Order: sequence, then structure tokens, then C-alpha cells
Amino acid sequence: MAGGGNGGSRDWPPVAYWFRVAAAVLVVYGLARLVVHLRQVLILILVSLILAVGFQPTIAWLERKGFRRGTAVGLMSLAAVLIVGGFFALIVPKIIQEVAQLVAKAPDYIARAQHENRFIADLNTRFDLIAKVQSLAGKLPSTALSLFRSFTSFLFNTLTIAILTLYFTSAMPRLRAGVSRLLRRQERESFESILEESTQRVGGYIIGNIVISIVAGALAFLALLLIGVPYAAALAFWVALTDLIPTVGATLGAVVCVVVAAFGGVAEILETIVYFIVYQQVENYVIAPRVMKRAIEMSAAAVIVAVLIGGSLAGFLGALLALPAAAVIKIAVNHLFIQERLEAVAADEG
Repeated sequence: MAGGGNGGSRDWPPVAYWFRVAAAVLVVYGLARLVVHLRQVLILILVSLILAVGFQPTIAWLERKGFRRGTAVGLMSLAAVLIVGGFFALIVPKIIQEVAQLVAKAPDYIARAQHENRFIADLNTRFDLIAKVQSLAGKLPSTALSLFRSFTSFLFNTLTIAILTLYFTSAMPRLRAGVSRLLRRQERESFESILEESTQRVGGYIIGNIVISIVAGALAFLALLLIGVPYAAALAFWVALTDLIPTVGATLGAVVCVVVAAFGGVAEILETIVYFIVYQQVENYVIAPRVMKRAIEMSAAAVIVAVLIGGSLAGFLGALLALPAAAVIKIAVNHLFIQERLEAVAADEG
């Protein structure tokens, strides 16, 4: 009887255990809510860390040339300020002027195009394009105010990222040493290997991507000028900006240029399409392989998935930096799990 009674009884954990479980659940829930609330700040910090890691090879190259780290960071920052400041001073006013003119003249372009092109006339009949564009032009002042607010927010985020990137770039050796002190010997070796490979891969990707984007924008500007497509500066800026996004960026840039070229006529459309097709082949097989010597090794499917996830989480910035983040994750998983598993399998088979 006693044995049967003991077998049927259950030993429930004490009340204190359930209090600890409830407290842990509440803490996890609170942390999740905090992460959601601060996601914008966390994204800016993550972007700054990725950029800081990416700039380490450039800083190391300057240090090998005899510059102290602080001086190297200062020189890189000065060069970035001069390039970005010069761009905004020389190009942005022209771009704003051309975009405003494009919006204002778009109804006339569509009206002229529908008389010359049956396809555009059918589109206008079906979707009432002229009325919609005229409505957009009438809302231009409010749209300009909204764009100004968005630009102000973008400028603030950019400044925040610049300041954080400058700090992380300068403090990277101290951050690296601080994390290393918290790890055991084997963990420290894995951490150093992951950070070293990530630095080389991400650095090569970021610098190479910026160079390719500048080349794409400059060549697009010259080509659009020669073809006679209006608003070449604004379109070239758009091409350079979208070319930063892997896989889909070049297509996004080309589509807008072809749409604007359609206002000029069939010849402009064909010449613009031919240019972007030819340039894309040159970029894929000539420019990119030469510039991206240490580019991120990822399959096309992984690139597309990473860009989609990054874009859904953090918009344009997320799409831009999805690939470096994915590369760091891939390197970490490879060092921490895959290599160890492969060695264990090889040892078992041996």
C-alpha cells in the first residue's frame, strides 16, 4: 500500500521555483519589449559596428605606412567629410532642382508621349496617369515638406552613425582586447579567428561596393548625357545609390532611367536599355571581380534572402548592410559549429 501510494504521488517543485520561472518569463518579456522599443537605436549601433569593422583594413594599411591609429582615423574621417560634403554642396542642389522640374513637367511628357506611343496612351486611358501626375504636382509643396522632414531624419541618423562609427573604429583594439579577456583560451582563439576573417571580408566588401557605386553613377551620368536623357545628374545619383544594394540595386536604378528616357522617344529608350545591359555585364565580369578581391562568398539565393530580411527589418540601410551582417554570421557559424562538426565526423570515419 505504501509503495503504491509513493508511486502514485508527484513531487512538485516548491513555490519558490515557480516564482523564479515567472520572474524569468517577465524579464525575457521585458527585454523583448525593450528591444522592440529601441530597435531603431540598436539598428544604428549595429550599422556603426559593421562599418567600423569594415574600415579596419584601411586603418591597418595607414598604420603600416607609419601613421598612429588616432591620426589614421582622423585622416579617414577628413577624407569622408570632404567627399560627402563636396558631393552635397555640388550635386544635391542640382538634383533637387532636376527632381522638381521632372515632377512639374511630367504631365506634359505623358501627354506628348501618349500621342506618339499607343502603349502609353492605353496606360493613360486605363490608369488616368495625367490626372494623377497633375495631382502630384499640385501637392508638391506638401510633398517637399515631407521630403524635407525625411531628409532631416536621414541626416540625423547619418550623423549618429558617423559619430558611432568614428568611436568604434578608434576604440576597436580596446573593444577587442576587452572581449578577449572575458574568454577562455580556446574561445579566445575562435573569437580572434572570427574577427580577423570578418574584418577582411567586410572591409573588402564595403570599400569595394562604394567604389563600384561611384563608378556606376559616374558612367551613368556620362551615358545619359550622351543619349540626351533629361535630368542626368538626378538619375545618376539614383543609379549610384541603388547600385549599393546587391543583386536588385542595378535593376532598380536602370528601370527609373528607362522610364524617364521614355519621355524622349523610342530611340532614347532603346539606347538607355542597351547601355544598362552592357554596363551590367561589364560590372559583373570586369569591374566587380577586380574591385571585390575579398568579396563575401555567398550563393545568389543567400544574397537575395539576406537582402529581403535586411530590407524588411531596417529599410534601405538594412538592405545595404544585410550582406556584411550575413557574412559575419556565416563566418561565426562556420568557426563555432561547422568546422568542429566536420572534424568530429572526419575523426569518427578515420
